[in-house]
Amino acid sequence: MKIKRIMQAVCAAVLVFALSSCGKTDELRLGSGNTGGLYYTYANMLRELDNGGIDVKQTAGSQANMRLLNEGFVDLAIVQSDVLSEAVNGTGDFAGEPVAGVRAVAGLYDEAFQLIVREDSDIYALSDLKGKTMSVGEEGSGVAKNADYLLRSAGVDISQVNTVYMSYTESAEAIEKNEIDVFFIIAGAPSTVVSELAESTDIRFIAPDSTTVRYMTDLYKGYSESVIPAGTYRGQTEDITTVGVKAILAAEAHADSDRIKAVTAELFENSGRIKYSVTVPEPELDYAVSDIPCSFHKGAADYYAGVGVTVNTDPAKEGTSFIFGSQD
Repeated sequence: MKIKRIMQAVCAAVLVFALSSCGKTDELRLGSGNTGGLYYTYANMLRELDNGGIDVKQTAGSQANMRLLNEGFVDLAIVQSDVLSEAVNGTGDFAGEPVAGVRAVAGLYDEAFQLIVREDSDIYALSDLKGKTMSVGEEGSGVAKNADYLLRSAGVDISQVNTVYMSYTESAEAIEKNEIDVFFIIAGAPSTVVSELAESTDIRFIAPDSTTVRYMTDLYKGYSESVIPAGTYRGQTEDITTVGVKAILAAEAHADSDRIKAVTAELFENSGRIKYSVTVPEPELDYAVSDIPCSFHKGAADYYAGVGVTVNTDPAKEGTSFIFGSQD
């Protein structure tokens, strides 16, 4: 994805924020994602945990969220671990433009790479995608870069695929109407938009082979092997082994420490409510602080210190990055 397109998406989001910025002065503005994705649902759950002290902003997704955080247009955002890594290391889509003003709060849950086709499709493997039309999320979501890495692992150049930028809801509608060949989504499973699509349309999933999964997990420490259990979606009779990536709650570096500490506490002290509000497990301490590619916000670190967990707060010790993350 070109930086120009990312900035266009960010500018559009900034305009929305400018028109809707009125609210309580102690509110934390939280960048989420589009309404068809789990980021938006999770963000609204956080708002409820915080008793309305969070103002949820709909955005294009991870890449846009990183830039909005860095420019101070939002105080919190949910982002993919790999996008966060590229941003703080100044690689990939952030080459030469490292994002310095972002800190981690907590790793939330694993997102699964899900490639969806109609049941009657002639696509059975990643290599079959040449010449096909695939949705890769909204501009600014970061999904296009994941598609690039995934296809590369199967010997397919992204230029050999007709990629289109659609929200998850638009992508599901396009699959239902047979207007695109593949719907690529990165989200916790089950995802509401995929569940609804499976109820209306016979679909199946393209699972990356073991070589592809190994390639991806070797590429970036933050990628993992992820399994979508059989029965997660209607008509899914077998487990689907795919690639997973951690969703991370991040904060603007200068966001109020007491408020960030309170939000961090809510994630763990009200975790019993989380599993009834979203379709992913509640966060656990070890998971929340491991394999995080940037330093932690002081407010989050203060909470962790209170429960006996030490985290890095020194930006000079930023960590996890891509093996070839500096490539375009």
